[in-house]
Amino acid sequence: MVQAAQKDTFKTGGDDLDDGLELDPDFLAASDEEGDSDNNGGDAEDENEDLIPLEGEEDEIAHSPIPEAKKRKIEDVELDGENDDEEAKKAEKKRRKKEKEKERKAKKRQTKSGITDSTIPTHLSTEDLSNILLVSIKESYPSASQVELDDIIIPQDNLLSPPDYPPKKSDDPFGSLQERIESILKPLEKKKIVVGQPQVIILALSGLRCADVVRGVRDVKGNGEVAKLFAKHFKLADQIKYLQQKKVSIAVGTPARVGKLLTEGAIKITSDTVLLLDIGHQDSKTRTILNLPEVRDELWKSVFAGQSRETLLSGGIHIGAL
Repeated sequence: MVQAAQKDTFKTGGDDLDDGLELDPDFLAASDEEGDSDNNGGDAEDENEDLIPLEGEEDEIAHSPIPEAKKRKIEDVELDGENDDEEAKKAEKKRRKKEKEKERKAKKRQTKSGITDSTIPTHLSTEDLSNILLVSIKESYPSASQVELDDIIIPQDNLLSPPDYPPKKSDDPFGSLQERIESILKPLEKKKIVVGQPQVIILALSGLRCADVVRGVRDVKGNGEVAKLFAKHFKLADQIKYLQQKKVSIAVGTPARVGKLLTEGAIKITSDTVLLLDIGHQDSKTRTILNLPEVRDELWKSVFAGQSRETLLSGGIHIGAL
């Protein structure tokens, strides 16, 4: 009984060849192959390196030596470059539009003022000059009635007739200016110059333009000096003192300063005095002494108004253009 019980007892340990069990040879062969495969993992990787690329992979490998991360960076740079080009095109389009608008406004101002690129200010007839000045006056006095305008406009008798010589084209920007002043000063050569009584007064757009005109007229200054009557050169008191002491043949100034000097009585006017308006000069925005608002208003509300106007017209001044 004891022996029978022992025979029925099962062993729970591992494989034991002594228990009478025999292993399947096929099972052993399969296990050996799996072990060889696991132990030769490195060899398998080496074999993978020697694999022949599939069709289509050869071109990808040959033409894509750049890592994927670098490819993305290059694509981002190219995209930024395209964006920069697009912004540059927009900026250029905006600039061209602005230039066209600027030209349009300039042409509109020229058409409205009556001064075009073909206009020669020095040779304007008294009627044409009067019409041009009237346009400027209306801009300074937009609500003025016709009766009020008649009191502001310059009488025809005080406008300077055009010169006898024909207009000449010259590369010298001050050629026509010099010729015009010479024609005015020549008949006055034998007349005595009086202190504080300029023979020619030139009104220009700005102090910078005045400085250029002064350099342009030095060679034809006549028997007197060339006075600089604009704010950046002298204080008003200094200019009054200067005019009281010096004989001046040509005075160059801005409407604001000359208007104050006229009001102060520092400038004397006679029937031989000529006042020239530098209407031919345009600034970078094609504005002139007749349509740049602050300068235009000084011209009509300071020089040709009040005591200054009385001094000019009662003295018999003649007004022309450059």
